[in-house]
Amino acid sequence: MNSQSLWKERYQAAMTETVKYTRYMANGGLLFTVYFVILYGLVVYGRFLDQLDPSFPGRYLMAALFLILPLYRTSRTFLVEADQVFLLPVLAKLSSFMQQVRAYNAVFGIIRAIIPFLAVVVLYVRTEQTTPLELVLLGAALALFGAAANLSKLEGIAHRTVLLYAFGAALLVIIDMAWMTIVVALLLMVVLHLKRQDHLPLREWIALEQESRDRFYRLANWFVDVPHLTVTYKRRRLLSSMVERIPHRAQTTFDYLYVKQFIRSGDGIGLIVRLTLIGAVFMWLANGNELFVALAIPAFAGLTSFQLAPFTKAVDQHLLTRLLPFGNAVQAKRKIIRFAAISQCIVLTLLGFFLSGSLYVVGGAALALVIGEYYARK
Repeated sequence: MNSQSLWKERYQAAMTETVKYTRYMANGGLLFTVYFVILYGLVVYGRFLDQLDPSFPGRYLMAALFLILPLYRTSRTFLVEADQVFLLPVLAKLSSFMQQVRAYNAVFGIIRAIIPFLAVVVLYVRTEQTTPLELVLLGAALALFGAAANLSKLEGIAHRTVLLYAFGAALLVIIDMAWMTIVVALLLMVVLHLKRQDHLPLREWIALEQESRDRFYRLANWFVDVPHLTVTYKRRRLLSSMVERIPHRAQTTFDYLYVKQFIRSGDGIGLIVRLTLIGAVFMWLANGNELFVALAIPAFAGLTSFQLAPFTKAVDQHLLTRLLPFGNAVQAKRKIIRFAAISQCIVLTLLGFFLSGSLYVVGGAALALVIGEYYARK
């Protein structure tokens, strides 16, 4: 197997899987809510730009973009665990495959940088005196930083190297020398080129691919069920110690198991936090429209109850729990969903009342509790 055939086979397989899950996600109810939040956010942003004071410090926002963008980096290598054996005989002949992987990650980083740049540059040109050439150089510099963030992870280069150069570029934007950021970005790319891997680091790149795939699966799992998702758990010592207070009785066996599962998995507390934050952002954007603020409560609380339905699957599918002759699994699951619905409803109701001051939020909260009880009994 040569580099070209390996790249073509792995890239096509990865894109096929990505397209498949993207279609599933596009048909999910949660994604439609995210679409709506984004579209409403764009409307609010447009109104904000129309009322923008020319004295607004747009350069600081652009500088913040240079600092924030490199904080996140991800790399795909399209390698699998079995390659540790099957690719060993041809490892020295995969330089072309390495170049194609680098190009893919660089392009992905550039795209990831251009999208927020297009959003911020509209504000930047309204508040700062600039030229078309300077804007092109700014966009090119930010794109290179996006590429550099991904490439630094791919080559095993310390993250602080990219962050240091990004800090320098941000300072140049603040002191009104934005055109110089392209020089800093090019210097960073030279450094990355000099420190690149000469031979394919097989084990490291396989680990990077697994990490990237797990990240995508976790994102897809917000919207659809991903059967081969690598399940990760966090210990969360403080919350776990509170669970230990549950009396150790036969009748509370599933209460203990489900609460542990709930607080340690991303499908429990993680899901609630994500949807609550999205709901809070929507309510903040809808501030001034009392009806939208009130409707956000049952919308996001209902989505949470719906998404929580399969969170006990990992426990239920375990052979030992299926053999337990005691405990009420159904009732324990209902308790968790009710607790989640009530907790989230309280948070969103208080936020809605703070933002709108309207009693409509009380009606929204009541509807949210009804929806939560419906899914708890389903």
